[in-house]
Amino acid sequence: MSGIEKIKKELFTSKEIADFCEQHSLTDAQILSGFAELFLHKDNTKICAKCLGKIPCQSTADKMITTLKYENGQVRVAYKDCPYIEKTHIYPIKFLHCNYDKNEEMFLTKERIHILKAVDKFCEGYQKGKKIKGIYLHGGFGVGKTFILAILAKRLEEKGIRIIFACYPDLMRQIKSAIGDNIEEIIAEVKMVDVLVLDDIGSENNTPFVRDDILSPILQYRMDNDLPVFMSSNLSIEKLGDHFSETNNESDKVKGQRIIQRIRYLMNPFELDDKNYRNN
Repeated sequence: MSGIEKIKKELFTSKEIADFCEQHSLTDAQILSGFAELFLHKDNTKICAKCLGKIPCQSTADKMITTLKYENGQVRVAYKDCPYIEKTHIYPIKFLHCNYDKNEEMFLTKERIHILKAVDKFCEGYQKGKKIKGIYLHGGFGVGKTFILAILAKRLEEKGIRIIFACYPDLMRQIKSAIGDNIEEIIAEVKMVDVLVLDDIGSENNTPFVRDDILSPILQYRMDNDLPVFMSSNLSIEKLGDHFSETNNESDKVKGQRIIQRIRYLMNPFELDDKNYRNN
């Protein structure tokens, strides 16, 4: 028996996986390419079938269930909340090194109206597991980018949606200074939260480690699992691409553009052209 036949025999002990492969007419090459994802789902499904919320979670997805998706010729694993784990109605926003003042008042200006309408549209249309784009909000210093995204986060918090609101430069410093497994724990939390807000991206010192080993996997994971991302920056998307490609190494330029491709996939760009309120 060939290697691929052994793999298929083991996988197809799960009727769900056999049906999935048949439904999408997966070739042997596609099954071989996606065997890690298929085996992961098979193992987690077996664990979850024995649990049903009656014992502490043993799944590698940790209090979530896995599902299979087929996109662009590839097998993907997506994650959803376990229906047997009780959720509190309000999940407080987790601020990571963010100095946002919750008591600050919002001033409505004509420059902000179109962005606030986009925020309203997102809040009204958001559903877990539904593909929906976030916002890449760029503009000058002190125009209110952080505050607008904080309004968004607060509205989603009131709906019981899990949010991380992180100051991007500080988050990267925290991750780089973390010791041992704590790095993976932080990255996993940022990857899997329902809605992720990264404030002030592009103001940090770009390094290949931050770009390739931290930010890129986070964005890729959220792309694969339809998890929205919001960002604010003083830089347009084009200028952010220059920031992530700041060396003369040709491969760095390619890697920088890959980050930008993920950002464009996950977010719609909006420019906030307003006065600097910090000087007033």
